[in-house]
Amino acid sequence: MIEPIIRYTTREPSQPKPPQPSTYPLLSPQFLTHSQTPDYLRLILLSKVYDILSPTPLVKAKFLSSKFGNEIWLKREDLQEVFSFKIRGAYNFMAHIPLSERSKGVITCSAGQRLTFTNILCIH
Repeated sequence: MIEPIIRYTTREPSQPKPPQPSTYPLLSPQFLTHSQTPDYLRLILLSKVYDILSPTPLVKAKFLSSKFGNEIWLKREDLQEVFSFKIRGAYNFMAHIPLSERSKGVITCSAGQRLTFTNILCIH
């Protein structure tokens, strides 16, 4: 019979880690939590998207709710002018470009929705 080899090690007391550089360099420190991750609630509440976008409704999905035995709600972003949620991310990104960088312009690689709402955002 072969005896298993068991090794026990002792762990040194953990030393406090020095502060690490942010892995989110485009986010202002006010939008990071103490653990240096995005504070999504703060980002949502302080978002500038409603400067130019209309709020869209939440609609209860009755069939899906009954099928899965839970309340399921759909955010109707298809009711936006460009029929897509993508305009939110593009606008938030463009709205947070520092003034010193805005004169460089914005380039998009799309002939579809992205181009359409980039044009709309640049007008604003």
